[in-house]
Amino acid sequence: MRPFAAVAVVAALFAPGGAAFATDLPAAAAVCANCHGTDGRRDGPIPAIAGKPAVLLAGKLRDFKADKVANATVMPRLVKGLSEAEIDQVAAYFSSLR
Repeated sequence: MRPFAAVAVVAALFAPGGAAFATDLPAAAAVCANCHGTDGRRDGPIPAIAGKPAVLLAGKLRDFKADKVANATVMPRLVKGLSEAEIDQVAAYFSSLR
């Protein structure tokens, strides 16, 4: 992609009325979006999280945070800094996606 085209895409995403995730994505969910995608549907070995029940997502995040998930490498480190409220926000956001 040419540099000017990339700038235009980024500007469109963050402009008023741009893509929904640019304004609706909770700040705490930005780290999740790196792997799961802003739409929660990344292809490959990373599981899709869009549309899953919020209680399930929040519970899984809390399990990662408490080191209760065997063989987890990245997730426990990523969620360590999230507050309980942020976990709930992240879970609600990805749960709301279809």
